[in-house]
Amino acid sequence: MKSNRVLFEERLKMPMSWQDAMVLSMLVCCVPIQYWISQHASVSQDQRTAEVYRLVDQSHTWARRWLTVTSWRDWLIGIQQKYFAEDYSHWYLVDDSKNPLGECPAVEVWTYRQPEGAFGMSPRPRNMRPKYVKWRVGQVVKHNLRGYKGVIIGWDIKAKAPEEWIQMMHMDKKHWRDQPQYTLLVDAKDRPAEITYVPQENITPIINTEVDHPDLYNFFDTFDGAQYIPRPWLRAVYPMD
Repeated sequence: MKSNRVLFEERLKMPMSWQDAMVLSMLVCCVPIQYWISQHASVSQDQRTAEVYRLVDQSHTWARRWLTVTSWRDWLIGIQQKYFAEDYSHWYLVDDSKNPLGECPAVEVWTYRQPEGAFGMSPRPRNMRPKYVKWRVGQVVKHNLRGYKGVIIGWDIKAKAPEEWIQMMHMDKKHWRDQPQYTLLVDAKDRPAEITYVPQENITPIINTEVDHPDLYNFFDTFDGAQYIPRPWLRAVYPMD
């Protein structure tokens, strides 16, 4: 059986990987900290030894997580999917117990009705929410001109719709196209089950009011008395709301 000295000498002859070198560098940097602790902290030798072992273990964990090709590859893939891909299905936290196929009916409808993501129906996550976007997904609002109520299921920072639709609906209100637009499920008690797309200045939030729409619970889980609580997939599309 080889002695510890022989094993140590054989280990020294083995080539050191760059990961080992990184961990060793971190440990060397920890020596002054350990010395300071030993001089100023009222702890026992056993406690100091345990702390050193903990630092070593954390160093190895950190190295495995960040100093491997696989970890960096997975990180880059995640960034690519999050900000550049056109498939956003990995954002939607679907409740598999209710939908074992892992599908989200509302997203399917969005993609079918508006493949270009017009009318606030793009499934691309809104990771930035400008301050001038006043209202949020789940708020119940009333249309200032038409008088109907609805609940917000989406928004765009400015009108995203075919030009002919904008000209027909906005008419001489040229400034409407450059303000935030909101997609509403209209209360069926006010109008037949409709989805509308309206400028920000045309709606005002109201509270303690529920709406009735056949698609309501494809988008929301419940009503808390003030607003509707988005389902997980909708929260993923509007994380800042």
